[in-house]
Amino acid sequence: MQAEHRYPEEKFIPVKPWRPCPICGRGDWCGYNSFIASCMRVSEGAFKEVILSNGQVAYLHWLKPGMVNLPALMKDDSITAAQTAPVEVRDRVYRDFLRLLYLHPRHREDLLRRGLTEWEIRRNGYRSVPETESPWSVCRRLIRMGHDLAGIPGFYKARGLRGGTYWTFDRQPGYFIPVRDEKGRIQALQRRMDDARGGKYKLFSGHKSRGGCSCGTPAHVTRPAKVEDRRIWITEGPLKADIACKYLGAVVVGALSAATWRPVIPVILALGVKEAVIAYDRDLETNPGVGRAYETLKAELKKHGLAVSRAVWSDKKGIDDALAAGMEVRVVRA
Repeated sequence: MQAEHRYPEEKFIPVKPWRPCPICGRGDWCGYNSFIASCMRVSEGAFKEVILSNGQVAYLHWLKPGMVNLPALMKDDSITAAQTAPVEVRDRVYRDFLRLLYLHPRHREDLLRRGLTEWEIRRNGYRSVPETESPWSVCRRLIRMGHDLAGIPGFYKARGLRGGTYWTFDRQPGYFIPVRDEKGRIQALQRRMDDARGGKYKLFSGHKSRGGCSCGTPAHVTRPAKVEDRRIWITEGPLKADIACKYLGAVVVGALSAATWRPVIPVILALGVKEAVIAYDRDLETNPGVGRAYETLKAELKKHGLAVSRAVWSDKKGIDDALAAGMEVRVVRA
């Protein structure tokens, strides 16, 4: 008897290693939707055999309701956005989330190339977006660990084809960069995308129409193993801050971009420092938007009584690349 299904004309999706065939369990050749699997290997239990255009035989199997849970959300459906959880809650969920993941060798090589050591890579907690496990499976593991994903930026709800909802997240290839506050808590995650055509860095956030929430534009704080410079350095981007911190021996605050400098101010004040060094990319000299952001940040820091300096170097765009290349970085009064 045919299983009931919500969308009788839904298309088959090809299996992948992270969404294997519900009949043979393999991640290639087969396809399925919410009520039928077209398995290329298992004939036992099939209600029909069909000859494909390439001459191969596919075995059609009815699927029981709930046997598969496809990541579908109907366009006319909307789920109320969640209120962003307190940073303590986000920190606990993100730490367990990252523990469930691993760092792909190609991403480790990228971080090593950028100037980080194996120890620093482990300490900073970078992890790859999962490629072999489905995102909804990772979410189920987090829930079984006792976490409520409501209010945790990056996670959102999808509607199953048989009704109901489940937690999931975007799985575009790349790696996660923890964004920490002044107390070392993970307040958000940023992703370094493998395919940079839509943007090299993206926040793990949003999907408000699907029960998700925003993480805002938090500033990232990174600390060296040993503080040798008591000044606070300010640069653009969490990863750039992590790399610069290693070479400077100083606490570095990374704004998510030159323009999102406002969250930097309360962090600087909370750290109680007297002097800040702004190390924005060298394009502040040619990009009017970056130049305006630099001048505004400088004025705001001075308004709060800080001595402000500017980092200057040649050739490389960012201070991370300049330091990793062994270039001289001078500090001049701003």
